[in-house]
Amino acid sequence: MIADEERVSEQSPTQQTREQTVWRGSPSQAVNLPVYLLLGIGVIVATVGLLFLRNGTAPSATTDLNARSVYPWIIVAIWVLCGIGALATYLKVSTTKYVLTSERLRVTTGVLSTRTEDLELRRVRDSIILRPLWARMAGLGDVQILSADASTPRVVLHAIRDPDGVQALIRSNVQVQWSRFGVRQMELD
Repeated sequence: MIADEERVSEQSPTQQTREQTVWRGSPSQAVNLPVYLLLGIGVIVATVGLLFLRNGTAPSATTDLNARSVYPWIIVAIWVLCGIGALATYLKVSTTKYVLTSERLRVTTGVLSTRTEDLELRRVRDSIILRPLWARMAGLGDVQILSADASTPRVVLHAIRDPDGVQALIRSNVQVQWSRFGVRQMELD
């Protein structure tokens, strides 16, 4: 956490005094529930199917020992691969971090190598809250931010708690930045 705070303030001395961390968050692991369910069902189906195949293999004097001894290794390999898939999915979500400061939104992703995207709040044009059924049941939601930034025209904060509160924080800080930089938005019909 301290490393994130230090990264947030790695700016010129004039910006260090003004920029403050307003909110920190990360996606909920509930977003991975469908993946975990599919992997779990796949492992169970594969294990049961291979056990039936193993028991259904006709005993033969020459191939019985070799054919029947392969099935446990295949089952173990399937369990290990599904475990690795579940771990990778878990790590991908757990290493995603969102930091909202008074001047920007910073999204950091990545497990081994990381990627950090900054969106200056003065470039934000609109925000939308999305709540799929599963997220509503878990008290989560996505905040989608639309901006005039060429490199990050759309940023989505996935599966966060209190999306309404986060959207309000973003909006209030955007208003401050618009006032500070004299940003005007024109709508053409």
